[in-house]
Amino acid sequence: MKFITVIILLLASLCAFCAEPVCEVAYNKDISRRSQQGMAVWGDMVLAFEHGGHCVVYDRSDGAFRKVGEFDVESSSPDNHCNQANFGVEKLPSGHMPVIYLSVSKPGSPLDMRCHVENIYRKGGKWNSHLVQTIELDTIGWRARNLNTIFGAPSWLIDRERGNLWVFSAHRRTIPKYTPEFADNKLVAIRFRIPLLSEGKYVKLCADDILEQVVFDMDAYATQSGSIHDGKIFYSFGFGDKYPATTSKVRIYDIDRRVIAARVDLDSLIPQELEALVVDGKRMLINTNSPYVYSVPVPAMSNDALWRGSYAVEPFSAIEERDAPQGYVPFMISSYCRHGIRHIDTPAVLPLVRNALEWGDSTQQLTGLGKIILHRLQAIWPTVSLRTGDLTAGGVCQWETYARKISREYPEIMAPGARVNSQSTNVMRTARSMEAFNRSISAVAPGSIVHSDASSSFHTWLNPYANDCPTKLPVDEDIRSNSGRWYTLWRNFVSEKIDLDEWLGGIFQIPDSVKLHLDAVELCEAMFTLACAAPALDRPESFSELFKPDQAWGMWEADNLRMYMQKGRHSVNFGRGWQQAARILDNIVAQADADIASGYRGLRMRFGHDGCLMALLALIEADSWGVSTDTPNEVKHIWQTWRIPMASKVNFVFYRNHKSKDVIIKVLLNGKAMKLPLDSKGNDYCYDWQQFRRTALDKIRVCMEALSSPPDLK
Repeated sequence: MKFITVIILLLASLCAFCAEPVCEVAYNKDISRRSQQGMAVWGDMVLAFEHGGHCVVYDRSDGAFRKVGEFDVESSSPDNHCNQANFGVEKLPSGHMPVIYLSVSKPGSPLDMRCHVENIYRKGGKWNSHLVQTIELDTIGWRARNLNTIFGAPSWLIDRERGNLWVFSAHRRTIPKYTPEFADNKLVAIRFRIPLLSEGKYVKLCADDILEQVVFDMDAYATQSGSIHDGKIFYSFGFGDKYPATTSKVRIYDIDRRVIAARVDLDSLIPQELEALVVDGKRMLINTNSPYVYSVPVPAMSNDALWRGSYAVEPFSAIEERDAPQGYVPFMISSYCRHGIRHIDTPAVLPLVRNALEWGDSTQQLTGLGKIILHRLQAIWPTVSLRTGDLTAGGVCQWETYARKISREYPEIMAPGARVNSQSTNVMRTARSMEAFNRSISAVAPGSIVHSDASSSFHTWLNPYANDCPTKLPVDEDIRSNSGRWYTLWRNFVSEKIDLDEWLGGIFQIPDSVKLHLDAVELCEAMFTLACAAPALDRPESFSELFKPDQAWGMWEADNLRMYMQKGRHSVNFGRGWQQAARILDNIVAQADADIASGYRGLRMRFGHDGCLMALLALIEADSWGVSTDTPNEVKHIWQTWRIPMASKVNFVFYRNHKSKDVIIKVLLNGKAMKLPLDSKGNDYCYDWQQFRRTALDKIRVCMEALSSPPDLK
């Protein structure tokens, strides 16, 4: 035993010399014979739970790690696995710390779907625990509501920062026996409110209580335990070195962006079974089924799915870069906004995908993956059929969130008496986005004066590309349609970026027969759209297996090129793609002139679409959006659709110097300051309003003249 212990300690110490990740033994526990499970940290106190409900308390102050007590939770029983322990937000007067949420998480147990809320306290120097609430998950009715289902063993995760309760599980058990291939399974996170302790000793959460579901890809076996920090689920996997397929791993899931934000493969670095994970400053403390608690640095986060392009989700997590030269105070924000998360807005996409898969199924040509994809599509069909372009519940939530954010970060603008004027196209998703924002801004900024309107009559400056826009000419639709010369160039680019035979071969057994029956490029584009959109739907799903990583990035490049050809400075649109945005800019400048003169303080919100926003950025030459190229492979370096996710907005922030009365402007894309081809005032990308205005009016005049003389397409 001593020899094994020495080997483990040597192995752990060597972890510190590994380039990635660095890992070390942080603490040594005094364990009993029972298996180690959940762990929670409160200040200098570390609570290590064991199967059945026993808990050992350690004090880590002064760099030591001393056992200071132990107790059995009141909910202890042979079926209580105590798989996970998360502190809540409520604290009882008798409690030494907030109440703690203990996940039973034992498949097959009659208690499996329960979470026990315990109040931990000290009395007479002795630690005790009292069961104050039992929460039970009732999954009856989930299928009828077309919700994602779970197999059981839910981990109950408390998001203390945002005040949410999340249940984390999977469609089926996450070990190789039940999930022979990762494509056979998905992880499911379900958001609830945190029940108040005053609601009673027993609370049942049903289908109607679900606020949101998020689906993540599975790429590690054997779910264990975790915690939530900074809007992300930190979760541990694996049985250590017990089996080759289930080695130690950590995955971090970004709830907002609905992607895997980081992967940490510990493998042989931690040979014991991982049990719990707690974020402790800049490191992760990982409890194992052994005496050892390991420390691993929190890894750098990335976006695992930028290839989703404009179907990505804006989380509003970054603080607005609103700094300006000394003496300048913001007084107005004039915005152009994209609607929130929506369903696929092209009516032909989903029927095309479904018909292709059903044809493959009827002719027995689907591969194993093809059958899985068809099954998933059939499962979500009731929630996506006839919902073309509709705003989702997540889209509503986005704009409610942004209203709270802008009120918090611009108190000078949103002080009582602020005016909020919003306009939207008559499209349902933009109008509902506007309504969600206005409703929330009225609640969080009392004393504000809110006015809104939605109409097709606003299309001239909200969506000049709309079919019923009076300024749109037939030539504009010819340029944009598949009969335009861009389409042939684009199809050729798709064929260069992705091997269509190889791609089809992953879904259909005989690719050549598919190409005789269907247009391979159109089918590939439709399935790529599905893969991009599905994770953010109200009934979320992942179709990421449809494309290998290089194929996904190839299709993103193609989709990115398509938007550039239509709205950027590519010669294929004769300039009319980006010049139409002059009508949007004209409205922004004219309205700003009037507002500055009148002393207006508040917001001007315009709700429209992604293509309009991109064209506006190309027109004002913000960052690299205005760069011109006809070389397809160069486009990705100057133009990125993933910078315009759902609920994007470009804010023209106006500042006034109350001494000099000068006005300056700053342009922010989703909170990030943009560089313009003007003389900057200071180092914060702030520009003199009069200089910006003169340049903008010159651009508008030139564009209007060009738009009045349509090109000869022949």
